[in-house]
Amino acid sequence: MVIWGTLISIVTAVILSAFIGPYGLLTLLAVGFGFLFSIHSRIRDVQNDLQQIKQKLGITDTIESAVSNEEIEAELEQEMALEK
Repeated sequence: MVIWGTLISIVTAVILSAFIGPYGLLTLLAVGFGFLFSIHSRIRDVQNDLQQIKQKLGITDTIESAVSNEEIEAELEQEMALEK
C-alpha cells in the first residue's frame, strides 16, 4: 500500500512540475519532505508499540556488565587448575 502511494505521489509530483514549471523543484522538495516526515512518524509509532510490547512481556534490554581484568584472570586460573 505504501509503495503504491509512493509511486502515485512521485508521478503526481513530476506531472505538477511539468505544468508548474520553475516551481516544480519546490513541489518535489515539499513532497519529499512530506514523505520523510510521514516515514519518521510511522517509525516512531512502531518503536513505541514495540516498547509497550516489551514492557508487557517483561523483556528488558540488558547490557552485559563490564568484567574486570582481575575477574577474567581468576577465571582463567581456575580453568587452568582444573585442567592439571
